Amino acid sequence: MANINTTVTAGTATTAPADSATDGAAGGRPTGAAEAVWDALNAAPDGVTVAALAEASGVSRATVTKALTAFADAGLAVRSPGQGTGRGRTPDVWAPVAPTAATGTSDNHAAAPADDSGTDAPTAPDATTGTDATSGTGVISPDTLATAMRVLSDEADRRAAAAESLRKAQEEEAERRARVDAELRKVEQRETARVILTDLLGTVTTTLAAIAADDDERITRGMEDIARYAGSVRRTQRGTGTRTARATGDRSAPSPLRPLVAGHLSTYPDKEFTPGEIAKVLDRSSGAIANALDTLVGCGEAVLTCERPRRFRAANPATTETGDVANTTE
Repeated sequence: MANINTTVTAGTATTAPADSATDGAAGGRPTGAAEAVWDALNAAPDGVTVAALAEASGVSRATVTKALTAFADAGLAVRSPGQGTGRGRTPDVWAPVAPTAATGTSDNHAAAPADDSGTDAPTAPDATTGTDATSGTGVISPDTLATAMRVLSDEADRRAAAAESLRKAQEEEAERRARVDAELRKVEQRETARVILTDLLGTVTTTLAAIAADDDERITRGMEDIARYAGSVRRTQRGTGTRTARATGDRSAPSPLRPLVAGHLSTYPDKEFTPGEIAKVLDRSSGAIANALDTLVGCGEAVLTCERPRRFRAANPATTETGDVANTTE
């Protein structure tokens, strides 16, 4: 704040700054950098902001603020405080005060803001940094607040775009997996059909050979196997839309089942098995195993040892004609 020297005469009291901001001896015109500020201020009688004065005078905003404060103390300038807005506060506006002929001071000197506390007059905040140019007090300027709001808006837009991109990527991945699953099911269906037709072809060929040889027993077995294959084909066709690949084996894949069951019983001739127990070992359905066991019993290759639960064992020389198993020592 410039020091003020006051001279009291009989009629009036004239006030002038003691430093270079104003020069009372030269008729109130300042010197130095304040002179450029004074000329720029008088060139805008309707009012001008600190930023505009700094650009017009070619000096820093801090220098402009100090000069304006001195002008206001000397009654040569008046400050109109900025108005509050939704996002901040508009800059203060400064206007020159024309001196009167009688006293050389402003007629509107009383309109200048009074500082009852004896401290420096408030200065306009620096729009570039958002702080007071002279005191360094943290005051958010409208420009700084607008920039912060713009950054927040941009970040919200970026997050929304990232979320949408992630959603699309997830949808594309789900569609890709669905296509892969469909291809796997198609391959499995074709492989199952190939296995069915290959085994069925072998059974048909064997049955035709039995017919040519007039082997009634082989003809009967072959026709039974062909009937079971036909049932497997129907089940496979019904389940083509829901079947999935299996890591180990496929119970519905038709292959000669009766020899497998007979081989299992022959491997453990002294043990009895339920259809479910054999199904777990051969990885086939218990119903198909039960049918195969019934056929083996009818052919004399297996014996039903218990009705509930149904248990079977391999036929041996000790088996009677009625199907009962003779008691043997283990």
